[in-house]
Amino acid sequence: MNLMLAATRLPLSTLLIIGGAVAFVIIAWSYSHWRAAVKVAFVAVLLEGAIRKWILPQGQEMVYFLKDIFLVGAYLKFYLAPDPDIRAYRLKVPATILSICAVLVCFSALNPNINSGILSLYGIKIYFMYLPLTFMMPYLFRTEQEMTRQLTWYALLAIPICILGIIQWQSGKFSMMNTFAGDAGDEIITEHGATGFGFGDKARITGTFSYITGHATFVIFFSTLCLVLLSLKETRFKWAIIGVCLPLLAGNALMNGSRASLVTLAFVGFGMLLASTTGRIGSSKHFTVVLMTGALAAIMGIGYLFTEAWTYWETRFEFSGDNLKTRIIDHPYFAITNALEDGGGFGYGIGTAHPATDAIRKKLNLGSPDEAVPVYDNELGQVLVELGIVGFCAWYLMRFVLVLLAWNSFLQSPPGPVRAMSLVGVLITGPFLLMSVVYNHTANFFIFALAGFALIPLLEPTVQRRHAAAGNRPSNSQPVTKVRGSRTTYLGGRRSSKPIPPTHR
Repeated sequence: MNLMLAATRLPLSTLLIIGGAVAFVIIAWSYSHWRAAVKVAFVAVLLEGAIRKWILPQGQEMVYFLKDIFLVGAYLKFYLAPDPDIRAYRLKVPATILSICAVLVCFSALNPNINSGILSLYGIKIYFMYLPLTFMMPYLFRTEQEMTRQLTWYALLAIPICILGIIQWQSGKFSMMNTFAGDAGDEIITEHGATGFGFGDKARITGTFSYITGHATFVIFFSTLCLVLLSLKETRFKWAIIGVCLPLLAGNALMNGSRASLVTLAFVGFGMLLASTTGRIGSSKHFTVVLMTGALAAIMGIGYLFTEAWTYWETRFEFSGDNLKTRIIDHPYFAITNALEDGGGFGYGIGTAHPATDAIRKKLNLGSPDEAVPVYDNELGQVLVELGIVGFCAWYLMRFVLVLLAWNSFLQSPPGPVRAMSLVGVLITGPFLLMSVVYNHTANFFIFALAGFALIPLLEPTVQRRHAAAGNRPSNSQPVTKVRGSRTTYLGGRRSSKPIPPTHR
């Protein structure tokens, strides 16, 4: 504890030197162990906010980049010096379309209104830091069994985070447990307490995350991950997922106060239920029964353990002054039409409206933008006013292509974890086209990672591509299809072997 307190009193320059040295070590390690580094990043995204709020508040700007540092070394290894087992496979994706879209978005970094080369690069980082992760995810696990086992342990991390949420709910608005990242010493927070529901003395919980949106994103993705695991017969600890994880996540969704999280989860649950009636999603033959059992457990948890949270959430929903149509259609339409008028064809520059950009300007004494950027509550309008119409269309076209690829993977895959992940890839990345991703780094990370899981069926051996280009595709008896850890998929209605790339032995 004394060490933590001493760290918070260090001057920023000292923290930067220490942070730079630590970053160098992490990048070097991540380069040598890229798979482990990616998995560490998945854990870091869950703990980053807790470190920023309670352990190193003075160095929270550096902690914000913690998961990114692990990914930098992994990116360098994967893309610049891939191992032979990585080079042996390629992803069959529309790389040209995705590249053109990315370039068009990056053109906004040349906007003179940004008034800083550093902030232009940071704007690109805000949008694209986790896009490379998408194309690494299909290579992350050696087998489907390994993927199922490790994702199960990852899902169980929801339990301590949700318990922390309950503690925050009981602590009140003025407790240090309910601070946001960057709130230390804030007079408004000191006088009025943390963000509440607009009535009562309860704060909207954030768990281990910096802000409410990060915690709401956590609830959505981990609840969905639990449903995926319940669709698989190989999943261990199903009793813990049904009886502990799902009720706790449902309670945390209510205590967070986010309406979007519950609406999105209802959409995902209905989508999985509908898909299960037309054919098996995972390897479990009784997924529909298990899904209904999980839903019942969540409802019972709300009814018996989180009645007060339900009352707060329901009251906030009733007095919010909007409805589903307003949030899905009216708000985006209003934001887009006004952003078109304010931003014109070229916008104000990539990343100019992001809160972190303003913080960097103040820390580094950089010049202000030539024109102040209008602020919108809806992300579609904010992206449009930053990028302009061309960059806006390119950004959302790129993300829509990833949704289509996930749908294609779902249609191609046999029942199993890949098919289940592809389905939720569609059910999650689709609604998030209307939700915050650029301005919610937690969602940004998980959205592109989930899109990568859905690309697994699109892997194909590099040798096979060369033969196909020459008009001489090898038969299934060729050695390239006999790699250990292979799985079976269905392409074009025919049975064929699609190996998962083996990792280092």
